[in-house]
Amino acid sequence: MSTTRIAHFDQDRSDVLRRIWFVGDVHGEFRYLAQTLLQAQLRPQWIVFAGDIDIDHKPLREILEPVRRFDPDLGIAFIHGNHDADSHESWEMLHDAGEAVALHGQVVNLAGILVAGLGGHFIQDIWMPPGAPTYASKQAAMSRGTFQYRGDHRPSPEYDAAIYPDDLDNLARRRADVLVTHEAPSCHPRGFQVLDGLARSLNVVRSFHGHHHDDQTAEYAKHRSRLGFDAVGLRYCQIKNGLGEEIFEGLDGW
Repeated sequence: MSTTRIAHFDQDRSDVLRRIWFVGDVHGEFRYLAQTLLQAQLRPQWIVFAGDIDIDHKPLREILEPVRRFDPDLGIAFIHGNHDADSHESWEMLHDAGEAVALHGQVVNLAGILVAGLGGHFIQDIWMPPGAPTYASKQAAMSRGTFQYRGDHRPSPEYDAAIYPDDLDNLARRRADVLVTHEAPSCHPRGFQVLDGLARSLNVVRSFHGHHHDDQTAEYAKHRSRLGFDAVGLRYCQIKNGLGEEIFEGLDGW
């Protein structure tokens, strides 16, 4: 994808892209998002969490109730991160989400922008690219036979948040404008080339990622021609709009 195409896309859709907010890992800290919403001159139509919402004490639908009261028309979407499967309770609380949209493995029209989501992270027991996968699908990993999980035992919750080859394969058949992932593409020092390929297969203009709690977007710009898309990083609690413009600077550390 050429820089010219990215520029044209942004110019043609600038109004709606400014009203989609992408939020880095919040780890249960919603106050910064709330403060930013209260102070915003241009309110968003959609908020998209890039994983590691990290709750285990109450359902996401209850946590979002103040946001719903603030703006009943505001849409919420999310992907999961690795810490969203720290326990079975964490996974269940996140996905008890009410009207919030679980984007993982889907392409969803958000105010006219097609947004694809890939939650989770790569783990050695499942698939660590560029190595070969142990399991092709979540179903295969969760169904390892009666001798694996006996009585009240359940598969490790981290298997819920693993990335599987069929997650990428199914998404790669679709088309989207924007991709949001928890893991980073290869422009990050700890990123993955398979996510570059996914973004190109989707034909996206821009990708957003969380997970590493840093923002190396300026460095990513040097790789744009190689990647074929515009990559954007999100640090802890950072908020950027669909153009990649910063709304809230986020926090260092963690």
